[in-house]
This record gives sequence, structure tokens and C-alpha cells, in this order.
Amino acid sequence: MKMKARLYRLFSRNNFYFIVIACCLLIQVGISILHTNPQAVEYYYSRGFYPKFSYLSILLFSWLPFSFGDLLYGVLVLLFSSLLFRIAQALYRSEWNMLKRKTVQFLALLSLVYTFFYVNWGLNYYRIPLADQIGLDTESIHIDDYIQVVDKYVLIVNSLRDSLDLEQKDKRGVRRDLEQWMRADTLFHGILSQSQIHGKSPISSAIISYFTVSGYFNPFTLEVQVNQNIPLASYPFVNVHELAHQMGIGFEDECNFIAFRKLMYHKDLWYRYSAYYEAVQYLLYPLYGDKELYEKYRNKLSPKVRADLAYERAFWQQYSGWVDKISNLFYNQYLKHNNQPEGMERYSMMAKLVVAWEKQQGKAAVIRD
Repeated sequence: MKMKARLYRLFSRNNFYFIVIACCLLIQVGISILHTNPQAVEYYYSRGFYPKFSYLSILLFSWLPFSFGDLLYGVLVLLFSSLLFRIAQALYRSEWNMLKRKTVQFLALLSLVYTFFYVNWGLNYYRIPLADQIGLDTESIHIDDYIQVVDKYVLIVNSLRDSLDLEQKDKRGVRRDLEQWMRADTLFHGILSQSQIHGKSPISSAIISYFTVSGYFNPFTLEVQVNQNIPLASYPFVNVHELAHQMGIGFEDECNFIAFRKLMYHKDLWYRYSAYYEAVQYLLYPLYGDKELYEKYRNKLSPKVRADLAYERAFWQQYSGWVDKISNLFYNQYLKHNNQPEGMERYSMMAKLVVAWEKQQGKAAVIRD
């Protein structure tokens, strides 16, 4: 009976929350030590633990025809909001016992969510950079290198667009097609987890458009969602970018680079066009400091490519407002907190990876000759 009484006291409601916080803190100490060692993260987490642990999400969520992660986000927002309201209410009424209890509950929930994020997927932000894994030199790139690659890619993207009747393309079947393409990957063998390669549509593409989100990956349920309303030109690229997250890639520029490399040789002209369409935009970005140079190369794009760019810009402008400004501010800080100090600028760093890869290919060709 005494043992039962001790256990009851130990696992009483208040003590339970303290135990949750203590356990989460212990796990977070281990995580903080691990993420300072990219080699350990790479081989023990990203290539060891994550591919196996992700089967749990496959069993729980992959069979659902809708995005469970969207519902989870809604529930978490309600829980946190409710607890904050009760804390403010207790503070206003000077109900100190209530204040203590709700604060402990809030901290326990926050600790649990934060810890699960890194255990479930978040440690992928601290693995060995992709450039190091495939031997790319991103440090010795100059503006002339960008210009050389832009010159080449502008010709390719113009040619692809002239051969493509984009307006007749249909998004149906694209997701499944690209999932199969990624399952058959040998290009990044060992780097990408093959445990789960499965995309979904969000519960509401219209709603996420107001957050100016073309696609997103839920690190809690490991679900990939792609906005079904986005323009056709970028649709294949966004699908592969998000699948790369699901396959264990954290950095945004690396997901962009993987999407480019996986689609650039695809037999479908639409997919290839999407790869070069996105790549050219990122390659033009470093030239923006010299407006004359930037306009010179932008004007080399064919009327059809420029029309696609104008259509995409108009598409997102109709959703521009305070919602997307707040969400972009939040996501920028989220990226900075997760080993990407550049924030949302990290997306554009894909240009460095593409140029470094082109230089690597050029050196290889010289050696072969």
C-alpha cells in the first residue's frame, strides 16, 4: 500500500509534468552535444536512426488521404493559446496556484514538442553539408562563374520552353510520377533516406497560398504537402524539393539543388524545364547588385519564359498581405535557429551549389580529355 501511495504521489498530475520537463531536458542535453558533431549526426542519426524511426510515421500517417499534420498544427495552436489565456487569466486574478499549474503545463508541452521535433527529424539540420559529401568547392566562386553558367542555362531554358506546350499540362499524376522517380534514385545514394517517399495535398491550398507557401514538410508527421494552386512552371520542382526534406535533407539550398539535379535529365520536358526555370532565377540573383548586368541577362530569356515569370509573380502578389509578412518573418527566424544563419536567403544559395557542380563537371571533362 505504501508503494502504491508513493507511485500515486510520484505520478500525480503536477509531478507528471515536472517529470516530462526533466526527461525532455535530459534528451535536449544529448541533442545539443550531438549536433556539434556533424559526422556523428550524419552516420548515427541521418543514415542510422532517422530512416528506421521514420517507419513510425509511415504506419501512422502515410495511409491517410488527408494531411494529418495540418490538423496537428491546429490542435497545437489551440492548446498553446488556451494555456496562455489561462496563464494570463490567473495572473490577472492573482490565482497563484492556477498560475503555477498552467505555467508548468505550458512548459511541459513546449518541451515535449521541441524535443520531439529534433528526435523525429530536426537533427537533419546538423548533418554533413551536401557540398562536402559530393566534393563541391563552393568557396572559390566568382561573379564570372555565375555569368558563365547563366549564359549556358538561359539557352537551355529558352529551348525547353519553346518545345513545351505548358498550358496543356495537367498536375494530376505528377506527384506519384515524381515519387517513383525519387525511389529509383542512385544519384544521391546513401545521402537520401528511402524509407518514406510520399506526398500529399494540403487540406486547403487556398489557405496556405495566403502564407505564400508553395509546399511544406511537416517535421512532426513527416508528411509532404504541395500547394495544388501554384503555377505549372514550378510545380515539379517544388514536389521534389519537399520530398528531399522527407528524405532527410534539412538545408533549403540543398533541397533546391537535389530537385534541380534530379529533374534536369528527366525524359519529361516539363520536369526538365521546371528544373532550369528555377535554377536560372537563383543564378540571376547574385547579379542583382549590378542592375545593368542583371537586366542584360534577364532580357536574354525568351518571351515565353518571361511570361511564366510574370504570371508567377502576379499569382503570389494576389495573396500578399500581413499574413505572409508575419509567416515569412517567423520562418526566417526558424531557419536561423536551425543552423541556417542566412534565414530565407538560404534558398538562393542553391546558385553556389549549381555553379560549383558545373565547375566540377568541367574539370572532370578536362581530365577525361
